[in-house]
Amino acid sequence: MSENKITEQSEHHATDEAELDRLESNLDHREPSDFDSEPAKRNPLFPWIVTASVIGLLAIIGITWIISKNSTTGDKATTEEHKEEPGHSEDEKGKEVKLDPEMLASAGIVTETVTQRPAIAKLMVTGAVELNPETTELATPLVGGRIERVIYGVGDNVQKGAVLAIISSPQLAQMHGKMHEARTKYELSQRNLARVQKSENRVAVLQAKARLDEADATLKRTKRLIDLGAGAGKDLVTAETTYRTAKADYDFQSNIALNKELQEAKADVETSRVDLKHIQDELRSLGVPVDPNEEDDHRTDTSLIALRSPLSGVITERRFNAGAGIEASMPIFSISNLGTVYVIANVPEANLARLVVGSIAEITSPAIGTVSGRVSYIDPKLDEGTRTGRVRLEVPNANGKLRGGMFAEVGFYTGTNEATGEELVVPSAAVQRTGDKTIVFVPRDDEPGAFEVREIEAGADINGYTKVIEGLKLGEKVVTKGSFTLKTQLEKGAMGDDH
Repeated sequence: MSENKITEQSEHHATDEAELDRLESNLDHREPSDFDSEPAKRNPLFPWIVTASVIGLLAIIGITWIISKNSTTGDKATTEEHKEEPGHSEDEKGKEVKLDPEMLASAGIVTETVTQRPAIAKLMVTGAVELNPETTELATPLVGGRIERVIYGVGDNVQKGAVLAIISSPQLAQMHGKMHEARTKYELSQRNLARVQKSENRVAVLQAKARLDEADATLKRTKRLIDLGAGAGKDLVTAETTYRTAKADYDFQSNIALNKELQEAKADVETSRVDLKHIQDELRSLGVPVDPNEEDDHRTDTSLIALRSPLSGVITERRFNAGAGIEASMPIFSISNLGTVYVIANVPEANLARLVVGSIAEITSPAIGTVSGRVSYIDPKLDEGTRTGRVRLEVPNANGKLRGGMFAEVGFYTGTNEATGEELVVPSAAVQRTGDKTIVFVPRDDEPGAFEVREIEAGADINGYTKVIEGLKLGEKVVTKGSFTLKTQLEKGAMGDDH
């Protein structure tokens, strides 16, 4: 302790002692009335009690002051601590998808940069759905008659070859009669050929052949004898004459008499066979099944014929009902394959020059939502009254929900919108839908395999690029290839959080 502090404490102590002596002196000189009416004896410990009380009071005051100061200092320090930690409250961080190295390699992640392109102007017009005549065919009978039964109606789906109706045709009955006659004639000619082949003339030919063989043997034997010197020349002449006579008789029997009858029988068989085949082919061309190996058609009513569908599709028209009389080649049904339909739009002449065959447009209908269509034809002539041009679009209709006569909104992209300038776009492959949100995945530069889930507001999808209205900045990267894999991982994680 320093000398100054010691001196100061000594002075304070001397002051306290003087104060105590003064108090004691006042007490000794007090008037009796100041206390009790009866004088009391003075307590010898009283001065020490007073001194202790004063010291205790001073100590309490000092301790209270120290506690107050420390409390103020602590509050200030706490305040400063909180000022130094502005992120004390937890930030709302966006969702992320993380892939381990193995998953990252298998996903084949490819990224592309958000770019700017000239904005595309869009023209909206109303169009009408028409059936594609290239995928529409008529079901027509090839014979006249009467419709006995109708099996399908308008709106029914049918497969190629399905029986649409049953027709009764007198012409068909006549053709069956002709086929029966031709078959009978053919069978008779076959039996006649067999008879000719077994006739007596056949025996004559065989006899002539035997005589010829004998004459030939005699001639050969005579020639050998002459060569040996044992035969006479007259015998050789006789043998040769006999051979020539036998040869002539055989040729006559085989090549003239028998062959003529046999050839006539064979020709008759062939003629009747060709006639029968001709009638059978004619019946087949009408759609009547014919088995050439069957002897005859055993149906009780040979006048009936089935009218079949020429293609798979939807029946869009039925012109006759059961009981109606019809002629050959008269259309009965119209069947359309609705896999592709036409949408016809009338475009103002000011915008026609911006359209070309092959241009892509958006077709919107309550039946199918929004799909892409392709311009397949632009009418070279304008409607003089409306000053519009007829534009035909081919529209895919795999589910068959677009039907002829429906209306649809058509959005044509007519080129650069100079008033709008440029707009942000990303490859359409980068854009995914999850729930009611449209998202992209932005790779994190500080952590390989980590991808931020970024919600965006998307505009039109044009030629493989999607307009970005909000949510991305120029130059940012988004995942294109592998975005579906990331979406799958995101949804798996969301399901895990729910449980």
